[in-house]
Amino acid sequence: MNYQEQELQQLQEALYTTLAEVDRICRKHGIRYFVTGGTAVGAYFWQKILPWDDDVDVGMMRPDYERFAEVAAKELGDRFFLQTPDTEPHTPFFFMKVRMNGSRFSESTFRHIKMHQGIFVDIFPFDKIPRQRWLESLQYTLFQTLNGLFIATEIWQWKHCGKCDIPVPRKRGWLPCLMTRLLITVLPKCFIYNIMYRVQTMFNGLQLDEVKNIVTKSEHLPIEDIKAAQTVTLGPLQVKAPRDLLLYLNNHYGTVRKDIPDEMKVSHRPEELAFPE
Repeated sequence: MNYQEQELQQLQEALYTTLAEVDRICRKHGIRYFVTGGTAVGAYFWQKILPWDDDVDVGMMRPDYERFAEVAAKELGDRFFLQTPDTEPHTPFFFMKVRMNGSRFSESTFRHIKMHQGIFVDIFPFDKIPRQRWLESLQYTLFQTLNGLFIATEIWQWKHCGKCDIPVPRKRGWLPCLMTRLLITVLPKCFIYNIMYRVQTMFNGLQLDEVKNIVTKSEHLPIEDIKAAQTVTLGPLQVKAPRDLLLYLNNHYGTVRKDIPDEMKVSHRPEELAFPE
């Protein structure tokens, strides 16, 4: 499903409003943050959210991430909601989302979950990674396995060993489905999340010079590029981005370019979209 032009424009205005609140809190409390993913692509090439995009991604190093979680609940007030595994027991997301109260962005995959489903900005933790690529790969694989279990506690995505909660079941064999079902039956969701945290942060106590959003394979960032973050334009806002933004984008996406092919212009068009009155 495609957006109507006015609909997408209104959604992006809501995203700018939400990101502005994240930026305000970070400036007030001295919290470092930086735009990531498609939002960083938009800032680099377009100086705004990508013309077809419908979400905003932000990263923070782990100490800043935890500081934001600590102060945001009080700072956000009545207009927004901080969604985390601690504030929203049924969230299938290991990371934070700042959601706009009174809005609705209900994606088909998550529509049945009893949780806040407002328009959101994603905030991802960035943790240190080892210099040995085989260790980084092991960390990534462990985390992906645990994240799959964490999501499965709320959404069953396959046709075997349970009722599928999404319109089109994902391909997976019967035995892996059985193993997942057994594990999430035995292990509490909070236990899985705690182990995920330990895997993400397992190298944070070491003298290392790169961090990454552990759920990705290649989103490497030198710590110095975060500490010396630059200010960039994103629509009506002035936001923070890694010092060498092009290096980050090429690490994450390979060779990045402005003329993105149509088949790569992905959005998350929800089944239900509503704005605050």
